[in-house]
This record gives sequence, C-alpha cells and structure tokens, in this order.
Amino acid sequence: MANITNIASKAIAVMATGATLYEANYQGVRKANIKRQSEYADDFIANQIGASKANYPSATHSALKSWLVDFKFPYKFSEFTDTITGYVEGALKGLVRNFSTLGFSALAFFGKGKAQKIGLIGTGLSVAWDILKNTTNVFERTDYLRK
Repeated sequence: MANITNIASKAIAVMATGATLYEANYQGVRKANIKRQSEYADDFIANQIGASKANYPSATHSALKSWLVDFKFPYKFSEFTDTITGYVEGALKGLVRNFSTLGFSALAFFGKGKAQKIGLIGTGLSVAWDILKNTTNVFERTDYLRK
C-alpha cells in the first residue's frame, strides 16, 4: 500500500508541476506577444509623429525621414528585447501565481511519510482552489449592470 501511495504521489506531483510549467509558459508567451505588439505600436506612432514634423519643407529631409521609417532596425531590435522581457515577466508571474502548487507538489515528490501525505493533500487542495477560483465566477463581482 505504501508503494502505491508513493507512486501516486510522485505521479500527481509530476502532473501538477507540469501543469504549472505549462501555465507559466502560456503566460510568458502571452505577455511577450502583448508587450512586443504594444511597444511596436508605440514606436510606430512616435516615429510617424516625428516623421510628419519638419523644421521647414524639404524634399531631402522628407526622403531621409521616409528611409529611416522604412529601415525599421529599431523595430526589429525592440521586438526581440520586448519578446524576451515580456516572456520572462509572464513566466515569472505564472510561477508566482502557482507557487503553492509547486511547493506542495515538491513536498509530495521528495517527502517521506507524513510530509509526503501533507504535500499530496496540499497539492490537491491547491489545484482544487485554483480550479474553483479561476473557472467559476463564485468570487467575482457579477453585478456590474445592477445597482
């Protein structure tokens, strides 16, 4: 019986950790896309506003500004950095939000005896709380249209 409990707790711990890492990756990719697109839009608008202003009408300056806007090197570099920093931000948020699940699953995986049971129960409660909180509207305000 102890061997079955040991195998089950390790399997549950691995599944909970995998789900947490999957969530952290999803949050990282999502935040990276949002940050990259938002920064790209901000850069584009700033450059278009700057490109539309000239100290005096000049064909040479207009052509140079058009070339700089079309060159897009700063966009490519900022897209790269924004994607990386956005992914790191999102992934860390995903890990922090699921910190208790990670902790309890580590206890269930590496613990022995009573500690393993506490980790197993904690993992189950943590996952159940996460499901209840994030898939239902039980704790959300729903009276936006009512006064």
